[in-house]
Amino acid sequence: MSNETITLALSEREVSGKKVKNLRKQGIVPVVIYEKGKDSINGSAPILDIERMYKSAGKHHAVELTIGKSKKLAFVKDVTVDPVKHIYTHVAFHAVKLNEKVEAEVPLKLVGTAPAQVAGLMVRLVTDSVVVKGLPSDIPNEFEIDITGINTEDDDIRANAINPPAGIELINVDPDQVIVSVVVPRAEVEKAEEEESTDAADVPSEHGGDSEEQSTMEA
Repeated sequence: MSNETITLALSEREVSGKKVKNLRKQGIVPVVIYEKGKDSINGSAPILDIERMYKSAGKHHAVELTIGKSKKLAFVKDVTVDPVKHIYTHVAFHAVKLNEKVEAEVPLKLVGTAPAQVAGLMVRLVTDSVVVKGLPSDIPNEFEIDITGINTEDDDIRANAINPPAGIELINVDPDQVIVSVVVPRAEVEKAEEEESTDAADVPSEHGGDSEEQSTMEA
């Protein structure tokens, strides 16, 4: 986890249900804060503040929330996005304590250039993130995955290549799970199929020559 402090000021929210549509029309996003053993807290924030916060925090970085006279340290639990307008319409947080372990989603990031890419192949992430467990202050912003060792379409990278820092454990991740794969672009596949088809057409029939010679002799 970086030393960057991410903050978000929330307004207390009394409206709920269908009435929150009016907030969204004003550019306000309703949020809810869940905390173990306590009642949830309803709040709201301007959509631009939500966008700024989520761009920096994602689901892996703790956020310092201020609502009324209260302050909470929380992780984003879930976000809802309008499928048409592609804007945030709701955010759920779960409050945490610095001395208690939590689960969080940490994104994966490809680093380096693979020889396979130079050869025209596509190297891509099979999964964008993994779930980890640890103290909030220990959770990393991302896991870097070195792809410089990928040479052919048969190469891949497994989850056992992820090296979490001390105090952080991967949750529900099979060490043999493929996290980076190599894909042959469709254009290259079609090109190879076309070349195979052409080569097959150029191969003379096994009995073609004998038949022609036999016909000449019979004539």
